[in-house]
Amino acid sequence: MKYKETGFRAFYRKFTVFMFTDTLREVTKKFPGAEQGNCILTYGYIDRSAGLTLEILAVGVAEKDNVTFFEGTDTYRSFLRIGAVMEQEFFALRDEDGSLYAEHATKIEQLRHYDASQEVEQTRQMNFLDASRDPSYIDDVLVYLFKERLSPEGCWVRITGLEEHSLKGTLLNEPDQNFGCHRGEELSFFVQQNQDKQFFCCCVLTT
Repeated sequence: MKYKETGFRAFYRKFTVFMFTDTLREVTKKFPGAEQGNCILTYGYIDRSAGLTLEILAVGVAEKDNVTFFEGTDTYRSFLRIGAVMEQEFFALRDEDGSLYAEHATKIEQLRHYDASQEVEQTRQMNFLDASRDPSYIDDVLVYLFKERLSPEGCWVRITGLEEHSLKGTLLNEPDQNFGCHRGEELSFFVQQNQDKQFFCCCVLTT
């Protein structure tokens, strides 16, 4: 499987395994077993300012249908932005008994400061937003601005929360037209379907 086939939910707060490439071998050279291993174990989290990120937990040896891992390290940190492995095959590991989490709990618990608000977490489960999401920056969605006498314009908005019948977020880029809103300001937007039943985000501005 590749990222474009699964999307971010296969990685977010999940354990995944990638086979070594020259790049992955280089970034894990300080890990136990780096010289003997042929794969890495990662755990996914979302850094809102840097995108979906994979924390490298350990080096492993994958043989046929079996994979074993060397000990991890709590004194050295190495991670990958999803863009670095977006085109690379991976496979997911289930942690049904919680043993993987327990073994790497110290490093995983350190990632809790990346936790988003409850409302933002809710939006990460909204599949209808996926077509609008940036592939790497999961909370950034393309929102089309509409205003009388202006052409619709797509701008990136970082989701910050929910309202009663809409979402809200921070405008990340300055619109080319005079919509009366500017980069850094908060917008309310909602989701509609076009004639092809595809979902898109829009914001109707009146002032």
